[in-house]
Amino acid sequence: MLKSINKYIINEYIKSLFVVIAVMLSIILLINLLDEFNFFKSKKDLKFIFFIIFTILKVPNVFINLFPFIVLFGGIVFYLKIYNHNEVISLRVMGYSNIQIILIPALTSFVVGYVIVFLIVPFSSSMLKYYEELRSEYNETKNLVFVNETGIWILDKNEKEKNIIRIEKINKDFSTLTRITIYNYDNSNNFIKRIDADEGIIIDKNWQLNKVHIITANKKNNKDNYLNNYSYTSNININELRNVYKNTETTSLLDINKEMLILEDKGYSTIDLRIRYQKLISFPIYLLAMSILSGLMIINLGKTSNYLKYGTYGVIISIIIYFLNDLSITIAKSGIISVDFSVWIP
Repeated sequence: MLKSINKYIINEYIKSLFVVIAVMLSIILLINLLDEFNFFKSKKDLKFIFFIIFTILKVPNVFINLFPFIVLFGGIVFYLKIYNHNEVISLRVMGYSNIQIILIPALTSFVVGYVIVFLIVPFSSSMLKYYEELRSEYNETKNLVFVNETGIWILDKNEKEKNIIRIEKINKDFSTLTRITIYNYDNSNNFIKRIDADEGIIIDKNWQLNKVHIITANKKNNKDNYLNNYSYTSNININELRNVYKNTETTSLLDINKEMLILEDKGYSTIDLRIRYQKLISFPIYLLAMSILSGLMIINLGKTSNYLKYGTYGVIISIIIYFLNDLSITIAKSGIISVDFSVWIP
């Protein structure tokens, strides 16, 4: 009997979640469509199908970011539903306490959290990464920076030419670059020259390279190919190199440790990835807490209430939680509190 009731509570709670999910997905799609429209209106050569693809690729990631609030509103819908239909009284008669009524949906949310982290996040991260790569191809002014085991790679392009730059390592304070290679091509992808340097520094967008060897397309070697100093003007400044991982949501829990090791080896800070890691492992607990919060808001009302009133409460609570979360992470990045601890505070 109790198992049947537990199953009923879980089913009704999941139905309420799906109602909120349907509403939120509609809002997400609309916002993404408007966002991509601003990009596509200046790209008249792009087909309409790309407009749809770009919009869809971002949806899973935005959906996951909003899922804690989906759980909050889903819980509000569920508890108002069973309260307004007097099902709470029936559950109490059957021996269910308020804690039990709240705990069943909360544990369901906890399990859903693990499903999202291990099954959906890898999928959404891959889609977001593909979205960024695809969009950069159609953004003529966008320069690409990424890091892998072989170094820091930069696509630096302008109207006349493009350069593929590889930096083996950057020191911790970003004052010195080690072992730099620049492959220079024209816009028809014809090789022009290769520039190798032992080290260099960046001043604004001016790269000062030392101990330079230049190999041209004709492969002629002479003394002019070996220089003590060489100035290279780039579209990339030091801040763009610092913020190579400004979007950590392209990584999942399955590959985040590998990414952190690569960044550390290349001289980068791993603060953003550590925050991402803590967010992912705390995600199920976050959902559990939001579900409990929605239950505490409503289960002890003592009278029936409307959806609008508690929906408004939910919006206010969501804004407060979002603000506190953002504030704690900002404080952690400034070094006042632990990065790992900052994610768990809100």
